[in-house]
Amino acid sequence: MKNDMADLIELSKYRGYLHFLARTHLPARYAGKLDASDIVQQTLLQAHANQGQFQGHTEAELRAWLRKILVRQLSHATRELHAGKRDIKREQSIEAALDASSMRLENFLAAKQSSPSHQVMRQENVHIIADAIEKLSALHRQVVILRYWEGKSLRELSESLGKSTAAVVGLLNRARTNLRRILQDRSSL
Repeated sequence: MKNDMADLIELSKYRGYLHFLARTHLPARYAGKLDASDIVQQTLLQAHANQGQFQGHTEAELRAWLRKILVRQLSHATRELHAGKRDIKREQSIEAALDASSMRLENFLAAKQSSPSHQVMRQENVHIIADAIEKLSALHRQVVILRYWEGKSLRELSESLGKSTAAVVGLLNRARTNLRRILQDRSSL
């Protein structure tokens, strides 16, 4: 890392990834009280201020370090809302949930029989997938998250969204098409 501006630019490419994780792990009861963008901003500021503490050498290690900072920021924000003492169990459960989400994100577009080089490339670009999901419309983003991260069945999605199963299938198809388009547009830059 050569200078502070280069470091800021390098960390900013993880904004979509962190925003995706923050959005999917902020409980609905905090809507209107906590903003995922604010938490991500604090996470990136904290990471920049403490970049000397990062001891890793790979992109995966950097993402893990950023997730730990995000967990602290989420815990701090929820703790301020409750104005109570630190709850280490809540912090550990947020960390476990974020790690699980990150793994689901890494496997989202994975083929079961992919080669080791494809697996490495996918892991190095996981933030691109999260960023693309963040660019989907709110409804498409919601259906992708519910189906692929929360593992909801089509029936559960139908009930949750108040739409017919056929409408949900169409919505999922459009969401996947838009996601592919966003990823293709990004790769053509």
